[in-house]
Amino acid sequence: MKYLLSLVLLTTLNVISLCQVKPEAFIGMLPAIPGNACADDIDDKNIFFDKLDSMSELIENELANREEESDADSEELENEAMKNLANKYGLSQEELEQLQNDENLSEEEQEELINKVMKKKDDVSLKEVKNLDKLDEEGTEAWSEALGDQKMAEIQYDSEKNEEQQLELKSSYELGVLRKHLSDSLKAIESKFAQQFDEIDKDPDQEKMLANIMMLSEEANNLVGEGKKTELDAKVNELESEMDAYCRKFTPKYLEVLRRYESYTKSCLPVCYRLEKIIAQHTKLQTGVEMKYNPGYLGIKKISDYSKKLRGAYKYNLKKTI
Repeated sequence: MKYLLSLVLLTTLNVISLCQVKPEAFIGMLPAIPGNACADDIDDKNIFFDKLDSMSELIENELANREEESDADSEELENEAMKNLANKYGLSQEELEQLQNDENLSEEEQEELINKVMKKKDDVSLKEVKNLDKLDEEGTEAWSEALGDQKMAEIQYDSEKNEEQQLELKSSYELGVLRKHLSDSLKAIESKFAQQFDEIDKDPDQEKMLANIMMLSEEANNLVGEGKKTELDAKVNELESEMDAYCRKFTPKYLEVLRRYESYTKSCLPVCYRLEKIIAQHTKLQTGVEMKYNPGYLGIKKISDYSKKLRGAYKYNLKKTI
C-alpha cells in the first residue's frame, strides 16, 4: 500500500517537475486534516500516515535538491561578487584577497588597505568584505541590509550626490526594509502558532490523564489469562472510555489551531514568492550579482513546517497504541 502510494505520488511529481515543482503542488497532495480524528481507527490512521510519509519524503528531497543546486552556484556567485567589489572600490584582486585573509597582514598593512577603500565615494568595512567569503543567501541578505543602512546615513552627510544615485541608494534601502518587514511578519505569525500548539501540549491535565490511562492499561494487562473475563471486560471498557475522553479533550483544540495554520501556510505562499524576488533584487543592487534562484524554495519550507504539525493530527488518538 505505502509503496504503491509512493510510486503514484512520485510519478505525478515527476510530470510536474518537467516544468517546475511549486509549493502549491505539494500542499495540494498532502492528506486532508481528519474530520473526526477520535473516531478514526487504526486503518484510517495508517492510510493517513502512509500518504503523509510519502509526501514528506518528496518535500524534503525537493528541498535538498534545491539546496544542493544553491551550494553548487555559491562559489560562482562569490567570485562574481568579489570581482564586482574589486572594481567598485578600486582594489586589485590581490588586495581584495588580502582583506579576506587579513590574519596574514600586519596592522599597518590592514590600515593601508582599509584607508584605500575609505577614500572612495562608497564605503565598505573590512568585516563586510571578509564576510563575502561565506557568501550564501542568508549572508548576502544580512550584508545587503547593513550596507543599505550605511549608505542611507551617507546620503545625510553628502547632499552633493546626484539625484539618480540617491534614488538608487534609497531603493536599495527600501528593499532591505521591506525584506525585513516581510520576514519579521512571517516569523511573528509562526511564533504565535508555535505558542498555541505548545499551550495544548503543556496542559497540566494531559499528564494526569495519561498517567491514569497507563495505570488502567497495566491493570487490564494483569487480568489477561487470569480467567476473570467480567472483570477484564469492565477494566477494558474503563480504559477505552478514558482514552476517548483524553482524545476528545485535546484533539479538537489541536485541529482547530492546525486548520488555521494550514490556511496561513497557503496564504503566505505569494508573500514567499515576493520575498524571494526582493532578496534577489536587493543582492543584485548591493553586490552586482544576479542571483540564480528557483522560485518556491521559501514556500516549500513553509509547507515542510506545516507537514510536521499535520503529523500530530492523531497524537491524542491512542487506539492500538496503549
